[in-house]
Amino acid sequence: PLRVGVLSTGDELADVGEQTTEGQIYDANRPMLLALLARLHHEAVDLGRAPDNRAALRACLDRAVGQVDAIITSGGASAGDEDHVSALLEQAGAMALWRIAMKPGRPLALGMWHGVPLFGLPGNPVAALVCALVFARPALAQLAGAEWSIPQGFNVPAAFEKHKKAGRREYLRARMRDGRAEVFASEGSGRISGLSWAEGLVELSEDARDIRAGD
Repeated sequence: PLRVGVLSTGDELADVGEQTTEGQIYDANRPMLLALLARLHHEAVDLGRAPDNRAALRACLDRAVGQVDAIITSGGASAGDEDHVSALLEQAGAMALWRIAMKPGRPLALGMWHGVPLFGLPGNPVAALVCALVFARPALAQLAGAEWSIPQGFNVPAAFEKHKKAGRREYLRARMRDGRAEVFASEGSGRISGLSWAEGLVELSEDARDIRAGD
């Protein structure tokens, strides 16, 4: 098992149980990612929250080095003024990969922080979980000594309709009912309810698709 640190970023975040103020939201990602790591049999290390301050974030990451084998952050991976994770990796020359042609989860910052692998996940909970499953899960397993693994998948009939544009891979929250794959009604990346509703993901390739029920 690896020791994997989980760090949330953002001034807008409050821990569950705290009183929120105007403009704040509860930090859904950290508990979710800590629980996911435990289910994957790694030792999850809670690194807390970092504010929207580059120096403070740098200090948090520096403290984690030597304590953990890998770091997972959420938020701050895009290109805005307050997206400090991607900016720090760029400044340090440590960014390996940034924007990914997938939905949800385009802003994904992958790199090394003083020799420690860092997975900079998007801040939206759905995108954070999908990127953790698609990228972090198999990478952490291989770092721990396992062979590279591809998630078990099946071709199943659709119980939904969707028009998909070409150009990026898409993942839909899904569950199996009566031998067909249902998908969650909303594709919004902030809809946490869809994560507890789902039992898996429908993966749609980069091609344009018009999906009808039964396909």
